[in-house]
Amino acid sequence: MCLSGRENIDLRFVDLPYFSNAWRQTRGLFTPGQEASLAALQPPEDGFAAEATFTMRPEEPQFGAPRSGRRFSFGTAEYRVLAQEKRSGLSAREVPDSVSIVAPSRWSALAYERFGLPPERIHVVPHGADPEILHPDAEARHRTRAALGVQNAFVYLSVGAMSPNKGLDVLLKAFARVTDTEPDAVLFLKGADALYHSKECVREVLDDLPGRAREQVAAKLIYNGDTYSSRMMADLLRAADVYVSPYRAEGFNLPVLEAAACGVPVLCTGGGPTDEFTEESFARRIRSRLSRIQVGPNDVGDCLEPDLDHLVELMREIARARDSGRRMGSAGAAHVAENFTWERVTDRLLAVLFG
Repeated sequence: MCLSGRENIDLRFVDLPYFSNAWRQTRGLFTPGQEASLAALQPPEDGFAAEATFTMRPEEPQFGAPRSGRRFSFGTAEYRVLAQEKRSGLSAREVPDSVSIVAPSRWSALAYERFGLPPERIHVVPHGADPEILHPDAEARHRTRAALGVQNAFVYLSVGAMSPNKGLDVLLKAFARVTDTEPDAVLFLKGADALYHSKECVREVLDDLPGRAREQVAAKLIYNGDTYSSRMMADLLRAADVYVSPYRAEGFNLPVLEAAACGVPVLCTGGGPTDEFTEESFARRIRSRLSRIQVGPNDVGDCLEPDLDHLVELMREIARARDSGRRMGSAGAAHVAENFTWERVTDRLLAVLFG
């Protein structure tokens, strides 16, 4: 959308096949005006000679030479290794010189260095947030909390696929212990059932908890896996008192940035990609240990193991210092608005594509 609004950019667009045959096109995620601008984008004509082709299918990066100009293939290797099935059957020496990688973090960019691509063909461009939608709004926060029935609760929020790399098991174990001392604690998990098996993942992790811990969590857990519009997601983020992400591996972790943009303090794993866009003024980093993990028959990658005890300590600390949490939220919103809007990120992308 940002590229389409730039007067000096002649843009064409082709939708690639979806990663899963079960995925379906969804309307109503953006504003009517934004969706109209996206729908108006045209595919390239036969004679269109692009200077830069930006290919965004990270689960299967395209390493083939473009018809013209240069190809920039978006890749986000959560475990810092380019698995065999994501190499298009090529070695690094066989990737044409006209092909480069754009990764959202230095953490994930390391995978392409390890693969063997020259550093000058690996570019880091972070994700961004839309300040028109993702910003603090006290009235919207109050309205959403009332609709959810959590006006008097302290709400911990986590958003995502609920897959093992998100650290859901660590979060539920920590929350079980937090409920012992914080009687108004509530945990809201926002899954993505239309894309992933989020609800099943939550059920499996919950079932693995010891009996008493499972009962404690279940009594204070709210789960929703529906598809939300961007504005609904902003309202949900603002309704939280703190965003919690004890992840093991991420390419970027966009919900952390979006929560900060909405004025919500963050607890997230230290040592990973979130270190690259968060600051101590609004984010508390969970101590972690770097570990190795088998991600395929012949591939070993990196992951982080967040410290459960430290997460419990941070979750209790922020619940007991709510004025401090509000100040952290204000600092986070200012930081994102200054440094990580989609317009600023697009400037950085254009510098890569045409630099």
